[in-house]
Amino acid sequence: MAKFVIAGQADCPYYAKVELLADSLQSKLQDFHVHKIVKTPEEWKPWLQQLCADNGWTHGRSPIIWRELVDRGGKGLLIGGHNDFMEYARSYYGMTSGMLSEMMKNIAAENLAVTQELREEEETIRRQSKPLHVCVINAARSPAYHVLPSLVNGEILREEEIALHLHDSEENLEKLKGLEMEVFDLSFPFLKEISVTTDLPTAFQNAHIAIVLDDFDQGGKEDAIGDMETKVSFYKRVAEAINQTASKDIRVLVAGTGPLNSLVSILIDHTPSIPRQNIAAVAQVKERQAKSLLAKRLTVNSAGVCDVIVWGNVGGTTYTDVSRARVHGYDGAIWGPPSYSCSVSEMVHDNKWLEGEFLEQLQSRSHTIQDSLQHSADLSMAAAISSTLSYWWNGSPEGQLFSLAVCSEGFYNIPEGVVFSFPVMFHKGSWEVVQDIDMNEDMRVMLSSITAQLVEEKDLLLHPTNANHEKLLKVFGVTTDISTPSSVKLDKIMEETEKSSSEETPEAAAAAVSTGDETAPS
Repeated sequence: MAKFVIAGQADCPYYAKVELLADSLQSKLQDFHVHKIVKTPEEWKPWLQQLCADNGWTHGRSPIIWRELVDRGGKGLLIGGHNDFMEYARSYYGMTSGMLSEMMKNIAAENLAVTQELREEEETIRRQSKPLHVCVINAARSPAYHVLPSLVNGEILREEEIALHLHDSEENLEKLKGLEMEVFDLSFPFLKEISVTTDLPTAFQNAHIAIVLDDFDQGGKEDAIGDMETKVSFYKRVAEAINQTASKDIRVLVAGTGPLNSLVSILIDHTPSIPRQNIAAVAQVKERQAKSLLAKRLTVNSAGVCDVIVWGNVGGTTYTDVSRARVHGYDGAIWGPPSYSCSVSEMVHDNKWLEGEFLEQLQSRSHTIQDSLQHSADLSMAAAISSTLSYWWNGSPEGQLFSLAVCSEGFYNIPEGVVFSFPVMFHKGSWEVVQDIDMNEDMRVMLSSITAQLVEEKDLLLHPTNANHEKLLKVFGVTTDISTPSSVKLDKIMEETEKSSSEETPEAAAAAVSTGDETAPS
């Protein structure tokens, strides 16, 4: 098969002549195919120079014709200009053109007019296009590296054009510049523009969506107070920048390894112009880990496990609830269509495993992965960010529950204003807490204890002192996860909670829960 590329300046009479001859050849020869490139007089010279430089050709006039070696790969085979193509067509195909000069000039004038009109239409469309402005804070961190391709290829935001704003500290500016070049090199069609900055108000300029990566390098035990003060100061500056320059309907998604609930709470407190339901924290990392362990036990793909709920403090103590979890595609005695699902607890049919080994594996899952990788589980974090943002923007699968840390409005007796991970369903641009989950008294006690922990944690963040140094370390330390614990374990938690409520402050009670027998995981 012969594929010829004919390129020329729009007002070139010789381009008009070879173009029409090529059209005639294509209409008469089944395997002769033509691709045309037309440039305005202003575009032609720099474009031709770049083309020749890329291919090692020497050619200085319009038109230029080459043959694409589609059957062998490699660069094209240069044929040459007008005279070369005429001779080529006569020698190989026995055809030539007798077009007179006057007609060539007329067609060239028409070509120029049409090309200029098309350029004006393209420019009008470009000016009318209103891309989504997406801001990534701390973009030099590793999770961003895995999220950005899904943002610019149309996967997360469903083929919306985006203007990407990448932000990080001055010391990471060179990394940002490298990241900017690499993202641009991806050549995805939905990336309209990209910029890098170390200035927060500039990063949030007109932003419709923001991803804030909480991934600070911490200084260790001796610097716990400094870490807290740095972190809180940063989030206050983020809030100030959002108030100043972001779109008033911005969605802010916080993700990472820090005390996310409390940091989201600080953001909400300091962004009075933004609806508080527009700021949330990712909770799907733990949720996905639980689904993975359940899927392995049932020998199914983890995508088939749904409705696992992570309650509580995604940066601290969580309660992983599998009571409503269901599994699709399970090879059991009863079969059904793809929409058919079975109860996970019934299919596992082993409460001892659910209350023992499953919880132990879930509690240590993140550390096990990190120990194996010798670095943080960035891919898991990026996937959780991508799916949460996609569901938030486009809506989630109908009928399925997902976890999200949001500001409570009194849901499940969690005090209004406390940021807590709840079961939600996403609608296009919004979320809704699912409020028909049955709770027994034991679960209410646990969630109440986690709430007290969150109240204390936020206070520690805002008022770090040497007196509460050890408690500060817990905010940066290993998280505690509780899920359907054994009755002995539950009795112990309730006993300690009741004792604390009568003898200690609520903050101390929360500390007792979060530092209690940690062999009862997730």
